[in-house]
Amino acid sequence: MQFLQAILIAIIALGFVLVLNNFSLFALLELKGLDLLFALRGTVSPTDRIVIVAIDEPSMAEIRRQWPWPRGTHARLIRQLNKAGAKVIGFDVLFAEPSDKTEDSALEQALRDAGNVVLVSALSVVNDPLFRLTTRIDPLPAFAKTAAGVGSPIITIDPDGIVRRTRLLFPGVSSFTLEIVARDLSAAEQKQLSKQDLGREVLINYPGPPRTVKTVSYYQALDFERLLPPGIFDGKIVLVGRSLETIPEPQNLSGDTFLTPFSWVGGNATAGVEIQAIIIDNLLRKCFVTELNVSFQISLLLMSFVIASLLVVKLRPISGLLSLGIVASIWFLVAYTVFANAHLWLPVISGIMGLALVYVGHLLTRALLAERERRQFLEAANRDLEAGIAERTSELSLANQELGERHRLLEKAYQELAVTQQQLIQSEKMASLGMLVAGIAHELNNPISFVHANLEFIQDNTDKLTRIIKAYSDKDPNGDQRRRGDHQKQTAKFDSTVNLLQELIASCRGGTERVKQIVLDLRTFSRTDDIGLVLADLHAGIDSTLNLLGRQYKDRVTVYREYGEIPKIECHPGQLNQVFMNLLQNAAQAIPDKGQVWIKTESLGDWVRVSIKDDGVGIPEENQKKIFNPFFTTKPVGDGTGLGLSISHGIVEKHGGNIRVTSTVSVGTEFVVELPVRVNRKDL
Repeated sequence: MQFLQAILIAIIALGFVLVLNNFSLFALLELKGLDLLFALRGTVSPTDRIVIVAIDEPSMAEIRRQWPWPRGTHARLIRQLNKAGAKVIGFDVLFAEPSDKTEDSALEQALRDAGNVVLVSALSVVNDPLFRLTTRIDPLPAFAKTAAGVGSPIITIDPDGIVRRTRLLFPGVSSFTLEIVARDLSAAEQKQLSKQDLGREVLINYPGPPRTVKTVSYYQALDFERLLPPGIFDGKIVLVGRSLETIPEPQNLSGDTFLTPFSWVGGNATAGVEIQAIIIDNLLRKCFVTELNVSFQISLLLMSFVIASLLVVKLRPISGLLSLGIVASIWFLVAYTVFANAHLWLPVISGIMGLALVYVGHLLTRALLAERERRQFLEAANRDLEAGIAERTSELSLANQELGERHRLLEKAYQELAVTQQQLIQSEKMASLGMLVAGIAHELNNPISFVHANLEFIQDNTDKLTRIIKAYSDKDPNGDQRRRGDHQKQTAKFDSTVNLLQELIASCRGGTERVKQIVLDLRTFSRTDDIGLVLADLHAGIDSTLNLLGRQYKDRVTVYREYGEIPKIECHPGQLNQVFMNLLQNAAQAIPDKGQVWIKTESLGDWVRVSIKDDGVGIPEENQKKIFNPFFTTKPVGDGTGLGLSISHGIVEKHGGNIRVTSTVSVGTEFVVELPVRVNRKDL
């Protein structure tokens, strides 16, 4: 399975590469790969059979003439070159327009006498969307007739402006290169050359950057015997052409310089005459750069892609990437070696791009397979999840029903607990009242007893007054009744009896007022809070509670009231009175003999604070955390229920407040109650 996958990915990568080769941008990128090979190979030794005579700036300075020069000067150069033994002379200068007749005649005569001079012609191409017009521009007929040959420098400029290709033959036109080479080769060599396919484009094998081919200045060739080494032109092909670093005016010579694969390294253009020299050298030495035919390229690329694909399919992505990097390096090294030694151009960029596509193809394949597995896993997990959800939903439904039932039971239990709590509060209140009964009975007995005793004296005195009144009932103020009345008045001690009666009545009134106050305090303490929250005065509640505890405090405990300015608070007064009753009663019980109790109130903004402090026996530290627990008590059995402080704690928290205690054994205890002025209904 992996083998077939690797083969398929390699074939797809090859297809992509072949498609990309049809795009001009990728084709241009491939040509840049060829330029890279030239740059890496560097300069090689050119042939010594060709010498260039350059029309350059030093020559213009020596001749002291701007271009164009008189054609008689060229005639003198031809004679000098022939004198130096030049085998073939090629002029890469177009003489298409007549000049001075004397100068033209001199050049014509020199061409006729030499018999080995090849002149250049030019092709003018007009590209139009509707037609293509190619015009040949030849030298003057007199020059063409006397010259050994006329040819066109046929080169191809690629879209990036670099000259990489040439043609040796063009329909109806002979190339400048072939005309020169034909004069240099023997008849047998010319016959052998004619068998080659000279009509196809070939890649120029540049030996190096500009001026790689042996070059001398024009002015030096005119005086070669003095300025140049002996034999420099002997048996050589000599090319004459412009090789200027700047473009003189008025003539524009930009058409004589071209970019080559070495231009992107050195940055300089190469003269057209040197390109023609390189083409002649390639033809003579048969060293044009060779391109593989399409079928062989495809086979080679496919083989490379298959090998790389088989490597990657068995490796992890990072290892596969490293392996492909090694394969790409080998591919590039092979391409460089073959190019440098055999002048064979392997498609470097296509190979590297194909290897990258192979790697990407495997990544995509793995991603797709992983996605398919993930989808299958998700589908299976989804089915399991749906089954689990259905099962869980059923369980949750049953659990919800159970929770509903439990909630109902909790609601019922809460209601019962609330009733029980209310009953406990009422029970504790009744227990407190029970403990107060003896004291209250004593408090009630005293005023009732002396009221009862006073009633006998009041009755006796009333009888005396009655007899006096009856004795005075006669209408005769001077009769016997009058005298009897005076006697009764004297006998009953009327004045003292009236005074005593008034004192007895006042005493009875005081006793009844005391009884009334006790009853009012009992009503305040025992109120059931059925009417809800009301604004209450805490001082009044504390005072009424102290009145009810009067017997426990009387003649034994001194109470100090430090009442601050506090507002009325929103509360259940009866419940808070129960809290104060428990705290004050506990304070009294904590004092074994005589002692003191301090009650302090103060306002804290939206809160009020009530502190009740005694100097009793105190609470041990280990019991302080337990005192608010239900049924916890340190009193003997029968003396306490253990609910007082627990219920007080619940009442304070129900009102949104807090209660805390600090105590030291043998020093005393202080309870602090803090309550909000306004109760949050959510706490109730």
